[in-house]
Amino acid sequence: MPPPVAPPPLPPKPVTPEWVFTLLRTVLAVLLVALVTAGITLLYRKTGWEGIWKLTLIGTCGLFTLMSVLVIVGGALDIRKLFRRLREREASGDSDSAD
Repeated sequence: MPPPVAPPPLPPKPVTPEWVFTLLRTVLAVLLVALVTAGITLLYRKTGWEGIWKLTLIGTCGLFTLMSVLVIVGGALDIRKLFRRLREREASGDSDSAD
């Protein structure tokens, strides 16, 4: 008779149920929308439409700057990866049939 084999241990149960995280995300989204709406309303009361358009311009320029930096960094990393793959292919002696 073969020796008994212990069954593999069961994975631990998640400490926090998934619905809690869904509820948290929903509450945070609602609070964010409420805060932005309140901020825009207060800004409109103080400065009128001029303040709203200034905020829109500054926010749009900030988002454009952020996206530009992300694209530049991501592109540089892709080019480094391309050169590394080309060096590896050259070192291994693989010939590319597409040339």
